[in-house]
Amino acid sequence: MRLLATSAVLLLIAFVFLFVPPVYQSEAYHQFADQRTLFGIPNFWNVATNLPFLAVAIYGLRALRSKFTERWEKFAFAVVLAGAALVAAGSGYYHWHPTDDTLVWDRLPMTVVFMAVFALILADRAGMTTGRRLFLPLLAIGVASIVVWRVTGDLRLYGIVQYLPVLAIPLLLWRLPPRYSHAHWVWGMCALYLAAKLLELGDGSIGHVLITGGHPWKHVAAAGALLCFCEWVRLRHPTPFD
Repeated sequence: MRLLATSAVLLLIAFVFLFVPPVYQSEAYHQFADQRTLFGIPNFWNVATNLPFLAVAIYGLRALRSKFTERWEKFAFAVVLAGAALVAAGSGYYHWHPTDDTLVWDRLPMTVVFMAVFALILADRAGMTTGRRLFLPLLAIGVASIVVWRVTGDLRLYGIVQYLPVLAIPLLLWRLPPRYSHAHWVWGMCALYLAAKLLELGDGSIGHVLITGGHPWKHVAAAGALLCFCEWVRLRHPTPFD
């Protein structure tokens, strides 16, 4: 399973770079529906709605007291919490002054969270050895995706890092038996993250109905997805499949 998972990731990366043309960041990306300055803070709601990530990171510390089967799992979950706190700071910084340079500090901690969560789900569904051995390589790929983007302007590797877990995790949940219980929290995470992406994509359209647009609510939904993941870690216990 570990070999299959590694091969699938490498084949996907190779396919994208062979057959998909380079994808570059549009300047329009930084033009959010709500750009009001409130209380002296530019883009106020896009900045302020990053605070839930910090709240989830603090709340998630409770789950660090849970029993982890292996030490690396506890470390990986601590990386998720640290990444969530850094998302709060980095995304808030970016939305205060949206440019490609500040966007780095938004995206970098997000890739860390994506990859650490993915490794922990792989450990649950594809085996503890698979999750453990892929944890650091996945983190490295996540960081590399930001470096590649800033050096070349090409977003293809970052797109893989962002969307591979979104596609793979529901498939893993559906096809493979769990090592741990309370999988409904992971399904909740998937549903809220999907909602977050839809709110992000619909920022402008939602702005015709709500003055805030969709992007601030994307932050709230994404933080809710992380909260679901923290609850899964806190409440889970080994299943009969263990």
